[in-house]
Amino acid sequence: MKIELDSELSTSNKIISYSNGSFRLKDSLLKRNIVISKNCLIENWIVESYHNLATRHLDQIISWQPELIIIGSGSVPSFPNGELIEHTASKNIGLEIMDTGAACRSYNLLIDEGRDVVACLFLSDN
Repeated sequence: MKIELDSELSTSNKIISYSNGSFRLKDSLLKRNIVISKNCLIENWIVESYHNLATRHLDQIISWQPELIIIGSGSVPSFPNGELIEHTASKNIGLEIMDTGAACRSYNLLIDEGRDVVACLFLSDN
Protein backbone atom coordinates (compact mmCIF):
# COMPACT_ATOMS: atom_id res chain seq x y z
CA MET A 1 0.00 0.00 0.00
CA LYS A 2 1.42 3.38 -1.00
CA ILE A 3 1.23 5.85 1.85
CA GLU A 4 2.62 9.13 0.57
CA LEU A 5 5.22 10.56 -1.75
CA ASP A 6 7.96 12.07 0.35
CA SER A 7 9.04 15.62 -0.38
CA GLU A 8 12.73 16.11 -1.07
CA LEU A 9 12.62 19.04 1.36
CA SER A 10 11.35 16.93 4.23
CA THR A 11 13.82 16.17 7.01
CA SER A 12 11.36 14.12 9.05
CA ASN A 13 11.34 10.34 9.13
CA LYS A 14 8.28 9.46 7.09
CA ILE A 15 6.87 6.17 5.94
CA ILE A 16 6.66 6.02 2.15
CA SER A 17 4.93 2.63 2.02
CA TYR A 18 4.01 -0.34 4.16
CA SER A 19 3.28 -3.95 3.32
CA ASN A 20 2.80 -6.98 5.55
CA GLY A 21 6.54 -7.65 5.47
CA SER A 22 8.27 -4.26 5.28
CA PHE A 23 8.34 -0.51 5.79
CA ARG A 24 9.84 1.77 3.14
CA LEU A 25 11.36 5.02 4.33
CA LYS A 26 13.03 7.60 2.10
CA ASP A 27 16.40 5.83 1.98
CA SER A 28 15.73 2.33 3.28
CA LEU A 29 13.56 -0.77 3.23
CA LEU A 30 13.08 -2.22 6.71
CA LYS A 31 11.85 -5.76 7.28
CA ARG A 32 11.61 -5.64 11.06
CA ASN A 33 9.41 -3.99 13.67
CA ILE A 34 10.39 -0.36 14.13
CA VAL A 35 9.98 2.65 16.37
CA ILE A 36 9.92 5.93 14.48
CA SER A 37 9.63 9.62 15.29
CA LYS A 38 10.42 12.70 13.24
CA ASN A 39 14.07 12.61 14.40
CA CYS A 40 14.68 9.06 15.66
CA LEU A 41 14.48 5.55 14.27
CA ILE A 42 14.98 2.28 16.09
CA GLU A 43 15.41 -0.38 13.40
CA ASN A 44 16.17 -3.34 15.65
CA TRP A 45 13.52 -3.00 18.32
CA ILE A 46 13.79 -5.82 20.83
CA VAL A 47 10.04 -6.43 21.02
CA GLU A 48 9.13 -9.23 18.61
CA SER A 49 5.33 -9.01 18.87
CA TYR A 50 2.65 -6.57 19.96
CA HIS A 51 1.46 -9.19 22.45
CA ASN A 52 4.88 -9.10 24.17
CA LEU A 53 4.86 -5.31 24.57
CA ALA A 54 5.24 -4.26 28.21
CA THR A 55 5.59 -0.94 30.03
CA ARG A 56 9.38 -1.40 30.35
CA HIS A 57 9.61 -1.41 26.53
CA LEU A 58 7.97 2.01 26.37
CA ASP A 59 10.29 3.69 28.89
CA GLN A 60 12.91 4.74 26.29
CA ILE A 61 10.16 6.14 24.07
CA ILE A 62 8.58 7.96 27.01
CA SER A 63 11.97 9.56 27.73
CA TRP A 64 11.67 11.29 24.32
CA GLN A 65 8.61 13.07 25.80
CA PRO A 66 6.19 12.71 22.89
CA GLU A 67 2.65 13.96 23.18
CA LEU A 68 1.35 10.74 21.62
CA ILE A 69 2.51 7.16 21.07
CA ILE A 70 0.84 5.23 18.27
CA ILE A 71 1.15 1.46 18.28
CA GLY A 72 0.57 -0.46 15.06
CA SER A 73 -0.39 -3.94 16.29
CA GLY A 74 -0.11 -5.79 12.96
CA SER A 75 -2.82 -6.57 10.43
CA VAL A 76 -5.65 -6.65 12.97
CA PRO A 77 -6.31 -3.99 15.61
CA SER A 78 -5.90 -5.29 19.15
CA PHE A 79 -7.37 -4.12 22.41
CA PRO A 80 -4.88 -2.15 24.46
CA ASN A 81 -3.22 -3.55 27.52
CA GLY A 82 -4.58 -1.55 30.47
CA GLU A 83 -1.10 -1.37 32.01
CA LEU A 84 0.25 0.38 28.90
CA ILE A 85 -2.54 2.94 28.99
CA GLU A 86 -2.07 3.66 32.69
CA HIS A 87 1.72 3.90 32.30
CA THR A 88 1.60 6.43 29.46
CA ALA A 89 -1.29 8.38 31.00
CA SER A 90 0.69 8.79 34.23
CA LYS A 91 3.32 10.58 32.10
CA ASN A 92 0.67 12.75 30.34
CA ILE A 93 1.27 10.96 27.03
CA GLY A 94 -1.55 9.75 24.82
CA LEU A 95 -1.61 6.16 23.55
CA GLU A 96 -3.46 4.90 20.49
CA ILE A 97 -3.48 1.31 19.24
CA MET A 98 -4.60 0.41 15.73
CA ASP A 99 -3.65 -1.88 12.87
CA THR A 100 -0.24 -1.08 11.40
CA GLY A 101 -1.52 0.34 8.10
CA ALA A 102 -3.71 2.85 9.95
CA ALA A 103 -0.84 3.61 12.34
CA CYS A 104 1.49 4.43 9.42
CA ARG A 105 -1.07 6.79 7.87
CA SER A 106 -1.85 8.46 11.21
CA TYR A 107 1.84 8.88 12.01
CA ASN A 108 2.54 10.60 8.66
CA LEU A 109 -0.46 12.93 9.04
CA LEU A 110 0.53 13.93 12.58
CA ILE A 111 4.17 14.51 11.58
CA ASP A 112 2.95 16.75 8.74
CA GLU A 113 0.94 18.73 11.31
CA GLY A 114 4.11 19.25 13.35
CA ARG A 115 2.92 17.04 16.21
CA ASP A 116 5.40 15.28 18.49
CA VAL A 117 4.45 11.65 17.87
CA VAL A 118 6.23 8.30 18.08
CA ALA A 119 5.00 5.19 16.28
CA CYS A 120 5.82 1.65 17.41
CA LEU A 121 5.06 -0.47 14.35
CA PHE A 122 4.76 -4.24 14.21
CA LEU A 123 4.76 -6.13 10.93
CA SER A 124 1.66 -8.17 10.20
CA ASP A 125 3.34 -11.55 10.32
CA ASN A 126 4.38 -11.11 13.98
